[in-house]
Amino acid sequence: MKVVTIKVPRDLEKRLRRAAARRGENFSELARRALRKEVEVDGPDFATLAAPYRGMFHGPRDLSTREGYGR
Repeated sequence: MKVVTIKVPRDLEKRLRRAAARRGENFSELARRALRKEVEVDGPDFATLAAPYRGMFHGPRDLSTREGYGR
């Protein structure tokens, strides 16, 4: 593993150490997990989430094509 040195405010360091102790892990494990979570993609995009529902709804794709729309 590569060693990386970072500077954090003293209060953050204390909070990280307390959280690690509560979870029964060491500081490095907690820091690695937190960093991994930060750089991961926030989540799936809307198209991925909506994929199971494609084709379930009927009607014109563009409501402006409906007669009388906007009058």
